[in-house]
Amino acid sequence: MPTASETLAEFAAALRPSDVPDAVLARVQRHLMDVLGVALAAAPLPFARRALEAALALGGRGDAPVIGFAERLPPVWAALVNGALAHGLDYDDTHEAAVTHVSCSVAPALLAATGDADGRAALTALALGMETAVRLGRAAPGRFHDRGFHPTGVCGAYACTVVAGRLGGLDASQLADALGLAGSMASGTMEFLTDGTWAKRVHPGWAAHAGLTAAALGRSGFTGPRQTLEGRFGLYRSHLGDADWDIDAVTDGLGRRWHLLDIAMKPYPCCHMTHAFIDAAAALRDAPGVRPDTIAAIECFIHPREMPVVCEPLASKLAPQTDYDAKFSLPYTVAAMLVRGRLDLDDFTAAAIADPAVLGLAARVTCLPDPAADYPRCFPGRLRLRLRDGRTLEHDEPINRGSALRPLDDAAVRDKFRRNAARRLPVAQVEALGAALQSLAAAPSLDELRGLLRDRLSEGG
Repeated sequence: MPTASETLAEFAAALRPSDVPDAVLARVQRHLMDVLGVALAAAPLPFARRALEAALALGGRGDAPVIGFAERLPPVWAALVNGALAHGLDYDDTHEAAVTHVSCSVAPALLAATGDADGRAALTALALGMETAVRLGRAAPGRFHDRGFHPTGVCGAYACTVVAGRLGGLDASQLADALGLAGSMASGTMEFLTDGTWAKRVHPGWAAHAGLTAAALGRSGFTGPRQTLEGRFGLYRSHLGDADWDIDAVTDGLGRRWHLLDIAMKPYPCCHMTHAFIDAAAALRDAPGVRPDTIAAIECFIHPREMPVVCEPLASKLAPQTDYDAKFSLPYTVAAMLVRGRLDLDDFTAAAIADPAVLGLAARVTCLPDPAADYPRCFPGRLRLRLRDGRTLEHDEPINRGSALRPLDDAAVRDKFRRNAARRLPVAQVEALGAALQSLAAAPSLDELRGLLRDRLSEGG
């Protein structure tokens, strides 16, 4: 009987682009637009230049594009940097049931992978990678987070192996070996939550780097364990123990049920678990008599399994020291919306997160466990304001905006892309890039797309 990874490999190697539903390809194209816009918005930030400098020192120059930069790198190093860019603002998509970011690893793997795929073949490879990441996460919903592992990096390494393997022409046996090897490269811990440092940003980049490496090894005949997922020392037992995972979820309905259709897009550039609360704060802010100085206390009712991510440790959530502290702070994000009436990339600068008005209100936030919250099917939020005049106001967002159950429309996705991409590229280039993305399924190659992602004015900057 084939193992789970062998079944995945057989499906990925045999799938014809014509077998992929148009609705799936359209959704993949939409997510590619979203994540590339996010990566371009990240390019001007200090961590992006640091990642590029490290990659240049390790690999020198090459032929693969770096999003938002003029420099080119060898494929594995371009994949590393581009993954850091794609996830660096925490503005990229999330599959809620799998509790994993998806496009931020597989899109960089796609851009860096060798081969002469046309647009439809490229989108097919991307679909296979996205579906793999989602299925691996769905087999243990939220359990990687519970144990301190970041599934974006862990599941992403396997997903990127599928993308690179598919584009590299691996047969089913070679791809099964590559997936086995990816299991030894899959990594990422949640310790960044303790001090807000940059480690999380590199997780999808390392996943893309690992995927390209594993696929190259598999193509060369280097063997890997076939029970990399369900074996006695495979992914799930080594990371989660013997319980709380279902290996059948990885392969059931392959080709019939595309779980990637349920991936959520973010309306706010911060942890998805905060979004429903931000919208609840926006709704309550409009109530008569609600101003920061009239609010005595704020209560956020959140599922207990989400609390370690956005409510703990309390000190860094109440007074974030870095942008990542703030992005993963329920008190900060709620307070920022109540004070400013908005939440965008400019609300996570050093000056913004030190704003005394926001921090003063954040100090009045209490996070309370709500076991009845419908997590991880979605990321709900219930917010209660206690006003100084004795009134109590409450707002419930049972389904977070942007989720598969309440998706952003196409206009909102395009607007987000344009706003993000314009932080790095001239408007005319942004419009050309958007047009190339929207017509990608009919493109003869990825050359135009790769060229439009470069900022030729940034070299040495």
